[in-house]
Amino acid sequence: MNWGVFWSFLSAFLWSTTFVCARYLLAGRSVDPITLAALRFVLGGGCLLAFGWFWRRRQITAIRWADFARCLLLALFGIVGMSVFLFFGQQRTGAINSSIIMQSSPVFIALLGVLIGERLTLTGLGGVLLGLLGTAMIMNVLSRHGLQMVSGQNSSGDLLVLASAVCWAVYSVFSKPLVDKLGGYASTTWVMVAGALELIVLWCLWPAPAVWPDNVHKWTAVIYLALFPTAIAYFAWYEAMGLIKLSLLNVMQYLTPVFTILLAWTILSERITLWQSAGIGVVMLGIILVSWRRNPCRT
Repeated sequence: MNWGVFWSFLSAFLWSTTFVCARYLLAGRSVDPITLAALRFVLGGGCLLAFGWFWRRRQITAIRWADFARCLLLALFGIVGMSVFLFFGQQRTGAINSSIIMQSSPVFIALLGVLIGERLTLTGLGGVLLGLLGTAMIMNVLSRHGLQMVSGQNSSGDLLVLASAVCWAVYSVFSKPLVDKLGGYASTTWVMVAGALELIVLWCLWPAPAVWPDNVHKWTAVIYLALFPTAIAYFAWYEAMGLIKLSLLNVMQYLTPVFTILLAWTILSERITLWQSAGIGVVMLGIILVSWRRNPCRT
């Protein structure tokens, strides 16, 4: 059995359940976005830290105070901004839209890479333009009738999810020095811990009253979200990274929106239009072109 492919497949599937699980909880107002984000990363980050402390202590304890200060800054984008925008967005838009828009983050990573000196080739630029075009189609900013203003609850939710994707792109670009120094598992764990602390502060300061899950089914969904598509999915990703080529690992992650579409259709009865389906194809093509530029065949 190829364990690298298994771990990669598992992470792609588990990440797809994030959007379905969060939509189930947030659409019914079973929990508010700030409380859900805090619960997700307090529990998920705690699990990663506990596992690392007992089985990967050398990696976990290599961090210094200056590194943790950097984690706090990165967590504002990669944990707090990403999760808060995503969950507020998922109160207003479906799991399928959320998954595809979040999957467009490599497009923004390519654009932000220019700011740190990376060169954007014609292939990469084409991928960026296709990714933005496809995202506009999914959000119905670009329809068969031309450009139109963003309006309505679903569209405002799409914009919030788009802000989440941009936050994740900022984190991905500027976390590279920390990942190079501490390693992927340790850096992710400490950024998640830092983000959990920041979310607790935000939860305490947030003016609106907290909404807690009120039955065992909703609590089960919250715990699932914290453990499986958070702690276990990130662990699986880094296990796969050490066993298979990065190019194959990235291709496997294209399964995430596919799984999301199937799960959202089955569990949430979500549907997408033919126009949005075409937009999904355009986004996927753009991501492939951007990834091709960033991940040469030798990886």
